Amino acid sequence: MNILDALDARTIVVLGLILPVLATFLLYFFARGFFRRFWIPILLVAAALEWFLIVQVGPLFL
Repeated sequence: MNILDALDARTIVVLGLILPVLATFLLYFFARGFFRRFWIPILLVAAALEWFLIVQVGPLFL
């Protein structure tokens, strides 16, 4: 059995919302040179992941 099978759907959505933000902060703190060079694409990808999850999956919980 997979760990995602054992989780509730809302937990998976919350993890999906937290992971792009967490990955961005980790890049900022541990790879500042990389983050400074590619900060616009990194933030755009994180924002796109957040937007996709909110728009596509969010209404399922309303």
